[in-house]
Amino acid sequence: MKAKLLTTLLICFFANLLTAQTLVKPADFSFSAAAEVLKSKGYTILEKEETYIKIADKSKATLFIDIDKDKKYLLFNINILLNKNAAKDKIDTLITEINHLGMIKSAHLADKNAISFQYYFWITGGFTNETLEDAVMEFFLYQGDAYGLDKDKVINYE
Repeated sequence: MKAKLLTTLLICFFANLLTAQTLVKPADFSFSAAAEVLKSKGYTILEKEETYIKIADKSKATLFIDIDKDKKYLLFNINILLNKNAAKDKIDTLITEINHLGMIKSAHLADKNAISFQYYFWITGGFTNETLEDAVMEFFLYQGDAYGLDKDKVINYE
């Protein structure tokens, strides 16, 4: 009985070592490494620079990931163009509804005729590649939910 228990505990211990998540500290973060992780999870890397990456999911939705100068957070962001004839009150209504979603925040960029979607992924205490991937997936899901709120068709889908 003791041998079976010891064997089971050893198997669990070694299995845990093989599947443990690695903590990425802000000082160790690089966009090259983040791009490789996201690429391995099925995302397409459209652009990769030292200060940002641009990725796309399987539905071709895009996302920029930037880092602040103090390496406190990653900023997920995208600007979505609006129809030229979209009424300001309809845009404001859509932005209010998007901001009620919770994860992403939106703002009207009148000078660019766009809506900005943003999310801050805090990395000050470190993060795992799995939490980064989960946050990216959630951002894309919320972005899709935001499109679903566009009942007045103010977003330019071309």
